[in-house]
Amino acid sequence: MSDIFAEVGQVVLTSLLSLAVMFLFTRIGGKRQITQMSPFDYLNAVTVGSIGAELATNLEQWLRPLSALIIYILATWFVHYTACKSNAMRSFWSGRSLILMDGGTIYKAALQRAAIDVNEFLGQARVAGYFDPNEIETAILETSGQISFLPKSRSRPLTPEDMQLHPAAASAWYDLIIDGQLMQDNLKAAGRDERWLNAQLHAQGIGQRSEVFYAACDKADGFYACRIQ
Repeated sequence: MSDIFAEVGQVVLTSLLSLAVMFLFTRIGGKRQITQMSPFDYLNAVTVGSIGAELATNLEQWLRPLSALIIYILATWFVHYTACKSNAMRSFWSGRSLILMDGGTIYKAALQRAAIDVNEFLGQARVAGYFDPNEIETAILETSGQISFLPKSRSRPLTPEDMQLHPAAASAWYDLIIDGQLMQDNLKAAGRDERWLNAQLHAQGIGQRSEVFYAACDKADGFYACRIQ
């Protein structure tokens, strides 16, 4: 029985060690989403996950996967560091964006170079909201693998500038109360105080902050609040 507890304890320790190392790996990798990863980042993440699982379960030779994880972390840091410091290295690690369509013309050679067939390209265009290829001026394959589409001038959404309008400047919204808890830093960043907040809540018939599920405001006159239901 003591052997079982000892083995379970070792699994717990190696699992926690694996999680700690992979957490460090994700911190070094930044806050990019999966769709923003380069092919190198994606393959690196898959490999690190596999090594992390090996570290958590290989009780007899846990030092080998730990060493491999450390090497991958250092390699990832080196790649990201050099990519941030040098345009040439960034192009080497992540590649360059590729123009797939310009002036309404789809470049077959560019699609072949990117290993994308025309059906996949048109499917990505439909996902972006362009069912008519005549609406697309330029399409660019980004280094993340996503395709960016620039609509033709006649197909782009109408803007206030097109109508010679001058709307008020937009303002970010700040979370003030979440589940009854006041966000002091956000209240200060919005240029407001608790007295103003209480007045806004009372104007909406809310007497106590503890009744508020969510409240937010901008730096202009915008305010929103709802009760806990």
